[in-house]
Amino acid sequence: MLSNHLNEQMKTKKRKKTILILLVTLILAGSVYVAYLFFSANSFLNTIQGTELPETTLNVDEKIVLKNKDPFSVLLLGVDKRPGDVGRSDSIMVATINPETNDVRLLSIPRDTRVTLPSGKVDKINASYAYGGIPLTVETVENLLQIPIHYYAQINMQGLVVLVDALEGITVNSPLEFDVQDINDVEGNIHIDKGIQELDGDQALGYARMRYEDPEGDWGRQKRQREVVNEIIDETISLKSLTNFSTIFKAVGPNIETNFSSRDLWAIATNYANAADHVETLQLEGQEAYEYFPSYGQDVFVWQTDDSKLAELQLELQTHLGLEQETQMDSTDFDSSSDNLR
Repeated sequence: MLSNHLNEQMKTKKRKKTILILLVTLILAGSVYVAYLFFSANSFLNTIQGTELPETTLNVDEKIVLKNKDPFSVLLLGVDKRPGDVGRSDSIMVATINPETNDVRLLSIPRDTRVTLPSGKVDKINASYAYGGIPLTVETVENLLQIPIHYYAQINMQGLVVLVDALEGITVNSPLEFDVQDINDVEGNIHIDKGIQELDGDQALGYARMRYEDPEGDWGRQKRQREVVNEIIDETISLKSLTNFSTIFKAVGPNIETNFSSRDLWAIATNYANAADHVETLQLEGQEAYEYFPSYGQDVFVWQTDDSKLAELQLELQTHLGLEQETQMDSTDFDSSSDNLR
């Protein structure tokens, strides 16, 4: 009896030892995997580093420290850029992130918004990218919103296709059924059903780009773009994608540019993660109009901002970024509808 009892004790100890060894092995393997993921991500970020943002009157004194949990802003650009073409910004979003209020303000700027460029020329805001790339786009957006832009992330719209395909598709809930031309096939169309569905890369791009068949026009388009962005983020940080990160990095690398460093992203993941759960969508209010632009040689469609609503929006974003009142420019000094800064 005693012998049996001793044998059972030895077996129990052996099982516990085996379980302990297994747990240690899993922990070590997980640590190695996380380290591999970190260094691979760091290497990936080094390959997509873009231009440094220019110093402007709005950002020259606004140096933020992410490890200190300073509020910050980021410009998100979807650029329609093809071989032999400078490209224009097809999608323009600005996000302000505040870890103290633990939320995000997300603003979509219609690409046809009428603005005064830093040179004094009046044009659509998406033309700023064609004229001066990221630096001019950042300065133009800063002038419009009267806030400093701290970071930017740009993706070529074709990169959205390969990213969604690398993620093995995304799920959307389309508010309407429509057909849109496939940009990779001049004679082909992409069909989108109404309701919840899985989309591949080409379908996701078509879903995000369609405007003319949407009763809400560009506002409906912006809603769908935000939906696609949110779904991509959810899929990118999912466990499924973490096991496929090398494929994702290789797929999107040639199509992404940013000034975020790996240290920046680590600080954001550590200090700002909860803010992403509370996103408030803002709207740039105004009205549709047609105006003759000499550079186009014809009347062109523009989105004319409402100056009083724009001033309210500027103040909300400034407050969300925690800007000192005395450093905020009087919004009446800037009028997006006039040809010059007053």
